[in-house]
Amino acid sequence: MSYSVYAYPWNLSPDNYRRKLDEILALGLQGMNLALSYHAGKFIHPRGSDHRVYFPEDGVVYFPTRARYGRIRPVPSRLLEQGDVLEQLAETEGLQLNAWMVLLHNSRLGLSYPEATVKNAFGNGYVYSLCPSHPEARAYAVTLCRDLTAHYPINGLLLETPGYLAYNHGYHHEFAQAPPDPWMEAWLGLCFCEHCIAGAAHAGIDGPALRRQAAAAVDDYLGGAELSRKVTAITWLENEVRANEELAAFVQWRCDAVTSLVREIRAQVRPEVEIKVITTTQQSHRTSVLEGHDLPALHDAADGLELPLYQPSAVAAQAEAEYVIQEVGDTARLSAILRPGWPDMHSREQVMETVARVQALGLSDLSFYNYDMLRPVNLTWLQQALAGSRETG
Repeated sequence: MSYSVYAYPWNLSPDNYRRKLDEILALGLQGMNLALSYHAGKFIHPRGSDHRVYFPEDGVVYFPTRARYGRIRPVPSRLLEQGDVLEQLAETEGLQLNAWMVLLHNSRLGLSYPEATVKNAFGNGYVYSLCPSHPEARAYAVTLCRDLTAHYPINGLLLETPGYLAYNHGYHHEFAQAPPDPWMEAWLGLCFCEHCIAGAAHAGIDGPALRRQAAAAVDDYLGGAELSRKVTAITWLENEVRANEELAAFVQWRCDAVTSLVREIRAQVRPEVEIKVITTTQQSHRTSVLEGHDLPALHDAADGLELPLYQPSAVAAQAEAEYVIQEVGDTARLSAILRPGWPDMHSREQVMETVARVQALGLSDLSFYNYDMLRPVNLTWLQQALAGSRETG
């Protein structure tokens, strides 16, 4: 099993990247999963940065683009004016360099190309989510991956958000005076843009009828007196979808659209570049279908899956991985991500137990999130856990 760490490009420069790499390798890690297409945020850096609190540019890429794009074009980061750190990293011997690519979660592009965004049952566009059934959004994602891998010796691509984002995704300054309700949010997460409606119709699905049903379900909750139904997204999938053949077919069609996009990326990227799909932006893989993620299909379309095991205990992380293993029937092409610090892990013992339990499952690789955000004590715990794994292995 190899070990890698997720990292951000804004903490790397031509002057410091070698020192950062030495620190990472000293922890017992062999690889770096570097964000090369990313969204906005507010980040606190406990160590080793010029910025304790940092606001990165929204929706930019961190490598010079060279390909001919369609209508939707990537926006290069201003950091590239300081030099191409990726080129220097790619030439470093002994480092497995993977590109962490956030694809369709991009508010900058969503605001610039609103016609390509997800549209809910009321026709409202979600600027943070390009729709995986929109031809121009698909062309952008495919060309971006092909462009990067054609010009850099990247070992692998880790594809985040190749599908539909859930409605509840922590958008900047969200406001509501209706209590959160996973049932309502599941309906609001469905896209009824013209391309989804047309694709569904081609599969024999009555999209307009489903759109009316979704709008009615949302209005029923928002207009009612009940504060919260205390149901989960899993309940929605088990009850609403199973009882509604048309909705079940639509949910499956969405998965097919995302799977075909991943398959197209795989076909357009150099075959020696390993491609894995980050399976969910939520905490339970049991609801990944809401993102259009059919786990067995994605596993077959790509070279495997990268599982975020963001759970509060070692036992829960193991159970989450075992669920996916059961779904796809494989471990050799699965890898996992752990957070060896807050909010998941709170002690050296928990880190060591979680690493040991996940490692024992036989997954191919294990990554840790995120080098730039972990406190020094968390890195010490991680180093000790990896040393212990090598000793017992």
